[in-house]
Amino acid sequence: MKLHRLKLENFRGVAEREVEFPESGVVVLTGRNEIGKTSMIDALDALIELPDSSRKRTILDAKPAGQDVPVLVEAEFSIGAVRVVYAKQWLKKPATTLRHVSGPGAGRTFTGREAHDAADQLWATADTTLWKALRYLQAGGTDQNALTGSAALRRALECHAGQSQGDDREVTTLLQRVSEECDKYWTSTRKKNTRYVQAETACRDAGTAAARTTEQLAEIATVEEELAELTEEITAADRRLGAVRAERVELDRAAEEIGGVQRQLQEARRRRDTARGELERARERAARRAELVTALTADEERGAALSDELRACEQELAPVRRHVGETEERRSAAQHAAQEARAAHRSARDDRRHLDDVDRHRRVVSVLESLESVRARLTDLQSRPGTEIDEAVLDELDRAQRAAEKAEAELAAGSARVELTALGRSRPILRDGAAQDVAPEEPWSAPVTDVVQIEIPGEWQVRISPEQGIDTRREAARRASDAFTALLERHGVASVAEARAAWRAAEELAQQVRETVAQRDRLLDGEDESRLRDDRDRLAPAIDQYTRQRTDEHPLPGSVDVAQERVDATEAALRAAEDDTLHAEAAAEAARAALQSAQTRLHSLEGAAHEQDRALTGTRARLEEARRDVPDEDLDRAVTAADEALGAVQGEIDEHEAALARLDAERVLSDRELVADQIAGLEKLLTERQGRRSTLLGRLDGMGRDRVQLEHDQAGTRLEAVRRDLAGVERRAEAALLLERTLLEHRERAHAQYVQPFRAAVEQLGRAVHGPDFEVQVSGSLEVEQRKLDGDWLPFAALSTGAKEQMVILIRLATALLVDPEDGVPVLLDDALGHSDPQRLRRLATAISTAGERTQVIVLTSNPERFANLREAHRIEI
Repeated sequence: MKLHRLKLENFRGVAEREVEFPESGVVVLTGRNEIGKTSMIDALDALIELPDSSRKRTILDAKPAGQDVPVLVEAEFSIGAVRVVYAKQWLKKPATTLRHVSGPGAGRTFTGREAHDAADQLWATADTTLWKALRYLQAGGTDQNALTGSAALRRALECHAGQSQGDDREVTTLLQRVSEECDKYWTSTRKKNTRYVQAETACRDAGTAAARTTEQLAEIATVEEELAELTEEITAADRRLGAVRAERVELDRAAEEIGGVQRQLQEARRRRDTARGELERARERAARRAELVTALTADEERGAALSDELRACEQELAPVRRHVGETEERRSAAQHAAQEARAAHRSARDDRRHLDDVDRHRRVVSVLESLESVRARLTDLQSRPGTEIDEAVLDELDRAQRAAEKAEAELAAGSARVELTALGRSRPILRDGAAQDVAPEEPWSAPVTDVVQIEIPGEWQVRISPEQGIDTRREAARRASDAFTALLERHGVASVAEARAAWRAAEELAQQVRETVAQRDRLLDGEDESRLRDDRDRLAPAIDQYTRQRTDEHPLPGSVDVAQERVDATEAALRAAEDDTLHAEAAAEAARAALQSAQTRLHSLEGAAHEQDRALTGTRARLEEARRDVPDEDLDRAVTAADEALGAVQGEIDEHEAALARLDAERVLSDRELVADQIAGLEKLLTERQGRRSTLLGRLDGMGRDRVQLEHDQAGTRLEAVRRDLAGVERRAEAALLLERTLLEHRERAHAQYVQPFRAAVEQLGRAVHGPDFEVQVSGSLEVEQRKLDGDWLPFAALSTGAKEQMVILIRLATALLVDPEDGVPVLLDDALGHSDPQRLRRLATAISTAGERTQVIVLTSNPERFANLREAHRIEI
């Protein structure tokens, strides 16, 4: 397919435009932004796809706002040998025209719907997939367009892969027919469609209906069987109930005899319980009497033991009291000694503090006297006159002096010189009126910087004038000298040496001041002078007062060290006395605790003895009272009588139990209860079975066996029919699906063979742009998955925006180069390569030109400089 001409009227702001394209090569359409470059592609798509009656958004948005004008698009293109002019007008007076320019049907013209259908038929012969895939649009991003659906590309890849080039349309048509057959039974995702599901549903419904009637028949049969079983069970239960009732009569007679014996046994057991209680009460009274006797004996023994223990405790208490008195005396003595040691230690510490104050006062007085001397010297030094000359002033004077000397030297060096030599003897001369002697054979010379007058007395008078031009040097020398002189006068010195001497004197004075201040600081040693004065004023009266008030019998120590030794000695003595006091107090406290414990034990023993006496008296009284009521002999006789009565009653019980054993009472009574339960159960079961039989008879009448049998036969016939229909659908659906999968697998295997020539075409162009190490990996769907550059593989998704853009353009150009020109379509690039550097742009221009040699390449851009390297391109300004 080739595009020869495109005309637009009233389409997206384009009032009228017509562009003609050469049949091959590269065409660059240049225009500013929003002038309608992309609109040309959209207009061509609308011409091909939308009928003139369309009112889609594409057409409605294309119409100029506020104008009642038609939208017109006309294109001249060729597909194979057929060249046509195709035009459409939308909205106002819609119209469609298709005129054949050359090829079969040349000169024929179609209009209206016929023109649209004829154009569709013609367009169907072109590779529309390739037409969409070989365009790169500004709004399309950097996605790779699908290429596997392109028949032209497939034929080209088959040719490059060395396969026989068959009729691709026939293969496609076969696959389409198979897919259409699959679509009868399967969805687009190849799941069962409505028809398939309806057949399965009908089969399930028929099976459900048949199963339902089968279940109904089975239920009727079950009811009939249950009814027969119930009739048999009712007859058997009736017979069994008669036999059990006869057995119950015999068991009732035996149970009545057993009941008489059991009543006698029960009365004997009651009398045995009474006799046993009387025996236990007699034995309890005898036991309580024995307990009283035992308790009396134990109380007497406990009272004697407490008396002995009380006497022993009173004997032990006397030495404990003596020990307490002794420890109290030792504690008092230790406390007195500690008080004396504490007073001696306090006196020693007071003497040490007094001597410290004396020493501090002496040092403070000495420091203050030295400070007065230092302050007087510092005042004298600070009162001496200073100077403003510092190192900066000295540097300034040195620079001014050197400048003046340099100017004088330059004046002398650039001036003429006069030189005289005395021959034979010394001769006097007058220079500007000043007498000088010229030594023999020693030349005398002087620069001529001004008029020089030399006189040899009595003989010659010579006047020498300087050369012309000396005034400038003389003026420079004068200015330098005046500046130096003014600087000396400003600082009050006559020369640099005097200024340096003044600076040294000032430095020495400052050093003396710093040394004096340092001496003052050393004397103060970090202390404040006002605090020193306060200490002097405070310590003097305190020292005098302590000397007058001291009353210690020991003489005042002669030094601080001796005072400290006394403090240490008294402190050690104080600690020893305090330790002795603590030990004495601990011993006294222990003695008092021991005394308290002994006294507590004595009081406890006295209380226990008193209580024991009271208990013994009470026990004796209770025993005497009990013996007065019942003597000990009567208690023994009562126990013997109760024991004999219990033995007689137990003999009667044994006789009754033997009689019950002979009658087998336990078995008879158990059987009687079981038979009663059995009769009740059989009567209940018989009632339930009879009620159930009546219910089943009524249910069986309501089921309608004949009607259900008829429905069952009809449902079976229906089920057989739908099963045959479903089997046919399943066979056709599975066969179509298998054939489609086989064809698709075959096509995929064929596509896999297309990858290598496609990859080679992309790499050939890519190496021209990126270098010889450019490689790509291509999937079976002809998409570039990875790119290798400089030895590194990167997935397509990880590439930069510029690299992606370059890659998708290379893919389109490589595709165009692979496809036969007769099957090809134009390559459309809309505002591409905006992210590429100038070097890549130059190399990409070569790739675009190479593709242009084989097919049409149409470039739309608002930046013509970007494609300046397309030297052979046909350029159109719009």
